[in-house]
Amino acid sequence: MNLQIGQWRIDILSGGEFLHDGGVLYGVVPKSIWEKTQPVDEQNRVHLAMQCVLARNGTHTILVDTGHGDKLSPLDRKSHGLMPGWALREELIRVGTQLEDIDTVILSHLHWDHSGGATSKFPSGIGPTFPNATYYVNRQEWADAVSGDITVSGGYVEDDFLPLEASGKLSLVDHLQEIVPGVQVLQTGGHTRGHQAVLIRSANQGLLFPGDIAATSAHIRRMWCTSYDLDLARTRQVKAELFGYAADHSYWVVWNHDKDCPVSKVERHPKREFMVVNNTR
Repeated sequence: MNLQIGQWRIDILSGGEFLHDGGVLYGVVPKSIWEKTQPVDEQNRVHLAMQCVLARNGTHTILVDTGHGDKLSPLDRKSHGLMPGWALREELIRVGTQLEDIDTVILSHLHWDHSGGATSKFPSGIGPTFPNATYYVNRQEWADAVSGDITVSGGYVEDDFLPLEASGKLSLVDHLQEIVPGVQVLQTGGHTRGHQAVLIRSANQGLLFPGDIAATSAHIRRMWCTSYDLDLARTRQVKAELFGYAADHSYWVVWNHDKDCPVSKVERHPKREFMVVNNTR
């Protein structure tokens, strides 16, 4: 699936698929309500995607998030209900991109399903998957991930990100920092304290990658948040800010864990705040 955002060709690529507990994904929302939007298996798990964004403009080749990667043990793969292999490698080949072509990797946050593919196993040890890329991580996210403080560091796997620092490929960024012209990160907080969204703009067009602020298109609802969110109030607040901006500018929104609706536009709604429109499904 691809879009054209001004000078940017945007490809929505699979970083893998997995099964996840529905109660965790939808938090305080009763199952009798959320199950109408997404069926579950016999273990109460829902089938989710790990959408990544490849953006190319002839000068830069940018990857937003990396999926689960290829380092997980067979036991971990079974636990997460992962599909075989690591789809992102094949997806990149399909759209004519080699690992070496990517010069910029932006990670929304450092949980395993977003940053696992940032590093890979090599004969010499674990190192950056994309050898010519600089990896951009929010400064607060990095501090929390390496802190050892269990109140903020849960969900991180050190092999996914510590080798980036050791290789000299890591760049820490702050709220509203421009990575390359037309590509900006926005520290949202909410899901993790250093979680960041990504905004790509060109020629009065744009695409918003909100990451786990809204895991699926169903999470466009203000109260629909995951149980993993560290700051539920902040997640709910920032949804209104992000979706309001996307709606007012008619920007595309990527739903990074939505298998059936990877990208859409949104509009304001008088009764439901926002609604999904122009679904590319």
